[in-house]
Amino acid sequence: MKKLSIVILALFAFNCSNQKVDTKKALQDMKSQEIQIVSDAEIIETAMAMGDSLSATLSFTMDGEKVILTPIENNIAEIVGLAFNEENTLKGKEKAIYEAYQYNSQNDIKSPANVQFLEDTHFVLYTSAMVAEGKEVGMWLIKIPRKTIVLGVAK
Repeated sequence: MKKLSIVILALFAFNCSNQKVDTKKALQDMKSQEIQIVSDAEIIETAMAMGDSLSATLSFTMDGEKVILTPIENNIAEIVGLAFNEENTLKGKEKAIYEAYQYNSQNDIKSPANVQFLEDTHFVLYTSAMVAEGKEVGMWLIKIPRKTIVLGVAK
């Protein structure tokens, strides 16, 4: 009986270690797994803020009429810079938005930043104009994962 008590006490001592648990991180992990109901308006508002923030960090240079994009390193969204005087392989809604930006550029109409839901429900599309010397020369196309946007909505 004495040996059994010592074994149980030893097992209990090994199970109760001094390892500290990061309760703040555990709480954040639990909150990120909660089901959130987010309206389309909240998604668009958050996507616009995220897109504005991302596009503010993007840059390019002009070499005559040619747009030279600065390499983009990003792990949040898919970012593509499209010059108006170059070929591209856009399709669907992305192509229509590109053509609208191009039309506005040719007619000296300022194109505001834009957020669209894509047919692929996993992404939201943010677009903004690439401006050089007061003239729009291209378009930034930023695909933000919907999951990233929903997690970014502050509740």
